[in-house]
Amino acid sequence: MEKIFILWALVRRDYALQYAGSFLGISWMFLQNLVLISMYSVVFLVLNLKTPNTQDDFTAYLLTGLLFWIPLQEFLVRGTGILTDNRSLLKRSSLGIDLFIWIPFVQYVIHLSVTSLPVYILLFYYGKISVMGAFGGWLCLVFVGFYLLLLLHYLSRLNVLLKDISPLIRLVSQVLFWGIPVLYYPKGFLYHINALNPLTIPLDIFRTIVLVGYEPQFDWYGIFPFIFSFFLVYLLAKRKFHSIVLDHL
Repeated sequence: MEKIFILWALVRRDYALQYAGSFLGISWMFLQNLVLISMYSVVFLVLNLKTPNTQDDFTAYLLTGLLFWIPLQEFLVRGTGILTDNRSLLKRSSLGIDLFIWIPFVQYVIHLSVTSLPVYILLFYYGKISVMGAFGGWLCLVFVGFYLLLLLHYLSRLNVLLKDISPLIRLVSQVLFWGIPVLYYPKGFLYHINALNPLTIPLDIFRTIVLVGYEPQFDWYGIFPFIFSFFLVYLLAKRKFHSIVLDHL
């Protein structure tokens, strides 16, 4: 229980440092998410007007894809740099590395919860989601956060050793974004590309839980090789990198 209070204090401290001097504070981040969702929605829904009979279906498909991706991308980028950004505090305290890696996860859950509200309201309006589907989808995305957290244990430590890999992670995040069917349906050659992306099946599971009448597009057992690989990377970070990272902080 004491560690939970400490973790929450660290989360609040991290927010204060990120948005120090900002006029809107943390509200700017949520506003940015809503603007991104609105921009993508307007552009792709307008392009989809040539097939109006699928308009409602594509609206729900697009909104769930953006809700899945935007908080997760923030989590990936923020989680990679969390140890480097808190280098001085890590040196002065005995809290341990792992506690700091949980900071971006808590922030991810907060961002996800706030961003999901307008998306869920629209999905309710279109009749594409139930109350149980909304809760199940939120819970699914929390577990996706745990899934990505396995990888971030490695990336956050690697970021310390290599000084700063955040530009590379931002580039990789864009590749991941276009490699999952957020803005398009997985068909033809793209389908096979999507199957190689570790985030495709979590997105497919999320849509299946949330959207009424949605049929899975992928075989879900394909996620197990990714989980196994992420877990091995997690073990490598914990056992091989731990003492080395402490020396480089």
